[in-house]
Amino acid sequence: MVVIFYNELTTQSYLILKLCEKRNTMIRLAALFVISQIACQSLAQTPNIIRGPYLNSVTSSSAVIRWRTENPTDSKVSLHPEMNKVKGVSVTDSNLVTDHEVTVSGLKANTKYYYAVGTTKSKVLTFEEQYFTTAPTIGSTSPVRIWALGDFGDGSKNQLDCRDAIIQQTASHRPDAWLWLGDNAYNIGLDEEYQRNVFRIYQESFLRNTTLYPTPGNHDYGKAKRNPTDVSYFKIFTMPKEGEAGGIPSGSESYYSVDYGNVHLISLDSQGELDGGFRIYDTLSKQVTWLKKDLANNKLPWTIVYFHHPPYTKGSHDSDRENELVKIRENLLTILERHKVDLVLAGHSHVYERTHPLRGHYGAANTFDAKKHVVEKTDSPNNYRVGKSGQGVIYIVSGSGGQVGGQAEGYPLRAATYYNTTVGGSLIMDFNDNKLDAKWICADGQVRDQFSIIKE
Repeated sequence: MVVIFYNELTTQSYLILKLCEKRNTMIRLAALFVISQIACQSLAQTPNIIRGPYLNSVTSSSAVIRWRTENPTDSKVSLHPEMNKVKGVSVTDSNLVTDHEVTVSGLKANTKYYYAVGTTKSKVLTFEEQYFTTAPTIGSTSPVRIWALGDFGDGSKNQLDCRDAIIQQTASHRPDAWLWLGDNAYNIGLDEEYQRNVFRIYQESFLRNTTLYPTPGNHDYGKAKRNPTDVSYFKIFTMPKEGEAGGIPSGSESYYSVDYGNVHLISLDSQGELDGGFRIYDTLSKQVTWLKKDLANNKLPWTIVYFHHPPYTKGSHDSDRENELVKIRENLLTILERHKVDLVLAGHSHVYERTHPLRGHYGAANTFDAKKHVVEKTDSPNNYRVGKSGQGVIYIVSGSGGQVGGQAEGYPLRAATYYNTTVGGSLIMDFNDNKLDAKWICADGQVRDQFSIIKE
């Protein structure tokens, strides 16, 4: 039995079939054979996509679309502002590659685009679930939903449950931006580990339609330890290092910033030895020098800084005993406080911890004094009201998106207002003009922590 898929037929095939409708059986069978060969040739031209497509560096006017094919081909991306519309805009690249990276530009802000990927010789198909939405105009007060999780790519049941909980909780309002807090692929950040524990798990539900802004962790560096030149993470993802997404150009994919509506996002690299061997806590390094300039230049009302290693934790890692965590707390936090950063997000410790709004606490956990170090004004517990003088910085560890558990000596963290070391989860943040509503959504679908901030 020969089965013909008519959407793959060329016009020539269609005409052959019509001409043979009233002919004898032998002629009709011969025609079907010819048509099947044409269909097979058409299908053979369609590349076998083995990774993606996925979205990087989405701005208010552009996006980077990436995918991987089994064999080298040229690249084509077609954009369709409306589903089922034949006419659209196409961007091509004639280079024959397996890892495809195409930038589409000249787009409208805060606009949904359906897209298709393929080659210049294949028929590219548009799917309802394959789309992206450009970022709002910088400074826009349009509502923004941001999802953040860390330490997730281990293939565990907890990872799957955390994913499914977000799918269910955000069914009517998908995340606009997706922050990865490091240790994205276990165990040592190999390309095949990303394929197995990240792309396989999130491709259908999120990667093909959710804007991604990642940061690396120690497991992403893997055998490279601290050298970013031979790390799969930097080969798989494209970061907006030239300031195309807002902020000051960093010139490095290790650290960058994004203006998303009225939210300023800053991704830092707390694992790498960069620019001659400097770490994130070396305040005269290029990374920190750039950070200071970027924060000083920022005029948006909301600022989120995220990196992998937490300055405050008593989970599977201990910020009193691990030297790099101590140095981050002692050296970096004064910069963030000076520029009135709202939230600092981290992973590394496989738990969830949220501190009070803190200022001036750089010592060990047992030196915390709420009267000295908590700077806040509340309408009710966990509902903060912030004036022009600002409040302290809220530090959140959200490192249980896959890996989960662990308690260090001195647990719980004295500066924390909520903590959980037994249940996995991830963080959803809704920004609506001058208000932030945040929820920690657990693997079982329960919301176990939530807080809000209103800026007067």
